[in-house]
Amino acid sequence: MKAGLRALTVAIVFVLLAGGNAGAQQSPPSEIPLQHCDRLPVILIQVEKVEMRFLVDTAATSMLNVKSFSTGRSKQVQISSWNGVKSAAAKEVSLREVQLGNRRLVDVNLPAVDLSAIAKACGGPIDGIFRVDLLEQLNVTIDLKRSVAHLGVASTSSADSPIIREMDEAMKGCSEAFNTADAEHLAQCFDPDFVLIRPEGEYHGRESAIEHFRRFFAATPPMRLSMTIKDQQAVSGVVWSSYDYTVASSTARVTGHGMMLCRKSDDGWHIMSMQESANEVVANRPR
Repeated sequence: MKAGLRALTVAIVFVLLAGGNAGAQQSPPSEIPLQHCDRLPVILIQVEKVEMRFLVDTAATSMLNVKSFSTGRSKQVQISSWNGVKSAAAKEVSLREVQLGNRRLVDVNLPAVDLSAIAKACGGPIDGIFRVDLLEQLNVTIDLKRSVAHLGVASTSSADSPIIREMDEAMKGCSEAFNTADAEHLAQCFDPDFVLIRPEGEYHGRESAIEHFRRFFAATPPMRLSMTIKDQQAVSGVVWSSYDYTVASSTARVTGHGMMLCRKSDDGWHIMSMQESANEVVANRPR
């Protein structure tokens, strides 16, 4: 991957959707083919009836390329990226309509900055960066394995979805395995092709992820994990969860936000991917 592009856009959500039994499936949701910039997905979006090319990036703030949008007013905005949140001078552009397939958002306000470096690295126009929060609102998931965007079927919340309740019950032992440093049990929570994306790097495969978690197990005093689910949706046999997390001991605390994809297979529920950002790392003062 080109270094300049890598520094600006990292952390892509890996949504590896499986098919299940063909005879039991309903008609598949609509799909939109993805383009690519190097290894990163590019999605075609209608912005006020004009087709534009957006990179998909879960780490950065959704933003526009100021070269593509001449109107707007200048102001200080908060820009999130892979290495934190910073204030920057940028235009704020109001879009009357953003549409993907038959889904649309209205009255969207986004910052516009110079993304020329990304466009140059991609070898073609890039009109903006589309963050996962906007994909959520459109009920769209990105399937990197098949290189398509899924316009999801009607989603359900955890309050009325038996499949989400079933997944939550199956995952209870995974947090307990982390907090008891039970690497063998924790490994069984992950799919063999599990992908973990963290600010400091990417971990591909069950064994790679477990080696990462062993660093927490070896800490003295022990660190404990707590998660607060913020939102959940189910599409076919896949459950998407957004959560806040804390990993803490008496001497340190790490907090952040994450997204997790779980899939049900013949041998139970497994975590397919997790993408996490760290909000803060705090060293607790000794009493």
